Amino acid sequence: MSLLSDLLNQLPAKPVAKAPGERPQLRLVERPGRQPARTYTNAANATPEWRQARDQYLNHIMVCRSCYAPTSRYCQAGAALRAQYDDTPMETTNE
Repeated sequence: MSLLSDLLNQLPAKPVAKAPGERPQLRLVERPGRQPARTYTNAANATPEWRQARDQYLNHIMVCRSCYAPTSRYCQAGAALRAQYDDTPMETTNE
């Protein structure tokens, strides 16, 4: 879901009577059970180990004629790099 659809879901079903010329105010309400946006993980804030595993895997499949990622066809080295990439955690665990 997008941020806009979340905001629209928070609006009342029918308009509330306001003073003439006054615009309704939108408020962002966080619902329980959803992850807050600050915990979003992407490649920019991933662990260095994950980025290294990703780079090694991508560098290999770009030049290897035996590897074809869309069909999961890999040479022996490509399969090992893919397994390492899959097994490396993207974010640190806070325990």
